[in-house]
Amino acid sequence: MADDATVLTEARKLGGLIGNQQAVKNYRELSRQLELDVSARDLLEQFEQLMEQLAAKEAAMQPVEISEKQKAQSLQQSIAIHPLLKKLMAAQVEYMELMRKVQEAINVGINKPGEVGAAAESPASKLII
Repeated sequence: MADDATVLTEARKLGGLIGNQQAVKNYRELSRQLELDVSARDLLEQFEQLMEQLAAKEAAMQPVEISEKQKAQSLQQSIAIHPLLKKLMAAQVEYMELMRKVQEAINVGINKPGEVGAAAESPASKLII
């Protein structure tokens, strides 16, 4: 049975493997580009502020105006066609898919440790044990 220090050491190794995946590298690079792109950041900030306002209205049982819904749709369309934001959204999906697969592998290791140990052939799967 592994002690806490071993589990944490192996978790750091897994983190290093994940950090070197192309999906993570792409996401990091596009996030850096977003920091430099004023128009993209502005679009996202406007959208986030509007969504917060609409959520507050809904929580307070106040009606959402048609003009507010139209503004939200317009911002969503602008975000969807913005080249950097389009790439960033795709990279985010790719990153989330990687993390979902990693979590599934960890869950297998937690729920069926004997099966993972017996079937482990790659270094990555051994880290999950």
